[in-house]
Amino acid sequence: MKIIVVGGGKVGSALCQSLVEEKHDVTLIEEKESVLTRVTRYIDILGIVGNGANFKILEEADVAHCDIFIALTEKDEVNMISAVLAKKMGAKESVVRVRNPEYSNPYFKDKNFLGFSATINPELLTAQYIANSIEFPNAQSVELFANGRVMLMEFTITQKSKLSQMSMGQFRKKFKRLVICAIKRQEDIFIPHGDTNIEVGDHIFVTGNRSDMIVFHNFVKSQYVHNMMLIGGGKIAYYLLNLLKSTDIVVKILELNEDRARWLSQEFPHFQVVQGDGTDRDVLLEENVQSFDAVATLTGVDEENIIASMFLETLGVEKNITKVNRATLLEIIGEQPFSSIVIPKRIAVDSIMHFIRGRGNAQGSKLDAMHHLANGRIETLQFEIKENNRLAGKNLAAISMKKQVLIAAIIRKGQTIFPTGEDRLEVGDKVVVITLLKNISSILDLLER
Repeated sequence: MKIIVVGGGKVGSALCQSLVEEKHDVTLIEEKESVLTRVTRYIDILGIVGNGANFKILEEADVAHCDIFIALTEKDEVNMISAVLAKKMGAKESVVRVRNPEYSNPYFKDKNFLGFSATINPELLTAQYIANSIEFPNAQSVELFANGRVMLMEFTITQKSKLSQMSMGQFRKKFKRLVICAIKRQEDIFIPHGDTNIEVGDHIFVTGNRSDMIVFHNFVKSQYVHNMMLIGGGKIAYYLLNLLKSTDIVVKILELNEDRARWLSQEFPHFQVVQGDGTDRDVLLEENVQSFDAVATLTGVDEENIIASMFLETLGVEKNITKVNRATLLEIIGEQPFSSIVIPKRIAVDSIMHFIRGRGNAQGSKLDAMHHLANGRIETLQFEIKENNRLAGKNLAAISMKKQVLIAAIIRKGQTIFPTGEDRLEVGDKVVVITLLKNISSILDLLER
């Protein structure tokens, strides 16, 4: 597809990389020539210097023949104006990044009076991701499928773990309705077979329906978040506080900027807001950070978040959530025992790529959800089987799937099936697939040719 991206920042450059990997024809419009040069130096795309809301710039980008127009600048208003203009000029679809909470109202979200195909709010998506992590603090990551009926969680196996040295057969016998769909062992990632044993240091990815996953989560370790500290009171913190205000969790926020701290205390009078540097060791100890069940480090500086989280680990904070946008920093410092790493740009790119793959689907299935795990090396996908799908009515045993593919669950009329070879696919089924393959947009892409 021909795709035009406006804005070459963190999300824009990461999205361009993903689009090129999936063989799309990409044009990037960016006002700052230095930013455009940096992006086009390592990504094979066409670059245009200019304002994405400028009619002549859009004409130069050939927006009239654009399949999807995506506006991702730092300014919501520029994104909205450019997307409306692009649509008027002939772009078939428009995706807009809107971050300001002031635009989270029914006219923009529900009525969609500007006619966008999709709106993306990376900060809100990140806040929802963190909220899931808080609900299940033993898990390093939590993904939801089928409107939350099916869950996929990541756990790290420690020396004390009751799962250590358990075989897949023993696991399935004990947890009949759960599936270990992938294991990350050091640098290797694989889909386990019946003889595979769980080892200390493994990261296991477990899927099941919500009620069974709650029981398993508590089996791993009985842990709950009763109180939480947020370090940094930016947009992610704002959206997270809105999600937490309907819970019983006691929250304290540390915010360096005095005006922002004052505003947050007015917006959330039932939470405690402290003006101070949450990355300062003395401030953290003064605020008794070690007494909190969970701490989310959400400042705008990745390095400060990582260093603060390392300090929190030494204090024994049980649930340590670290916001990082530059994933390359994690490669430099190596494996760290952080409880959860949250990468907002990756969450945003996943959401946009889900939309794009859905528009490019082959006939026979519809892509309902897409998430990446293990630093992007595992794809988790949810497809809906449509009437013209040649797999409908076939038993799984009769379907030749490629290697590194696992059908983890089938959701049929609200009921979850963890399939064997005797189960068959039916029209209307929601199918959750785990794969180490890349760029899958249809369930038919998973078949041996």
